[in-house]
Amino acid sequence: MNPNPRPYRLLYELFDQMAFAKLVVEIEYPMTKWNDSSVEDYLKYSLKLLDLLNLISSSLSHLGKARVKLSHALSLVDSSPQSAMKRLKAVEFKTLNKDLKVEEIEESEEKMPCSRKELVHQALVVMNSICFWVCGVVLSGLSGDISPCLEMRKLTQRGIHCPSLVALDSRFHEAVKEKRWVVKEVRELNDDVTRLAAAIAAGESSGAGKKLERELEAMQKMVDGIGKEGDDLFAGLLAGRSKLLDGLRADFFSKV
Repeated sequence: MNPNPRPYRLLYELFDQMAFAKLVVEIEYPMTKWNDSSVEDYLKYSLKLLDLLNLISSSLSHLGKARVKLSHALSLVDSSPQSAMKRLKAVEFKTLNKDLKVEEIEESEEKMPCSRKELVHQALVVMNSICFWVCGVVLSGLSGDISPCLEMRKLTQRGIHCPSLVALDSRFHEAVKEKRWVVKEVRELNDDVTRLAAAIAAGESSGAGKKLERELEAMQKMVDGIGKEGDDLFAGLLAGRSKLLDGLRADFFSKV
């Protein structure tokens, strides 16, 4: 798995909220006209997605702290090789203790949605499937634990709704079989930590840290890139929820 910022951006773009907003406008079904079930589905979906984005942010923060520690160890290689060796530790992943189970939005029995309510519901079903699959992939890559992806993947067992997701799911399944779901930047960084520690032990540390320095820079770019995309999505979700809740409040007080 090679989730540098650009491929992760492509993943995030799979659930661009603008497409959903455009649908709502085109069918002339603003949030203020939604029935209770549509409101509940959207709030439930967006709240869980916000929770998953917080988990992603926490995993990125953990990797950022690990990078700082390794940078400090690297700064000691020439002046104090033994001190550097004591601090050269492979990146340990953050354990995800939170329950990652996601409640699925039930599909409508209608084969072809015809009402505006049914169209919104079906759109939420699709978004639910795509968003949680993507978050599962990202979390597995950042945590070194395959369980987030497997848990989220259960939601798509009845069929993946997005054609773009079919190919991605197939590729990720192959990566899982080869045990390559951990982000490439972290895998390569840990390999270089092991090599540098061996070089120091052999008394060959002069200039041996250059490659590790480049790997640390690559990891920081990855963390920054994924973090920015996640932050932008988080802000968009909050704005959407606020708009919906503000509209509901205004509608309520207009009837009082």
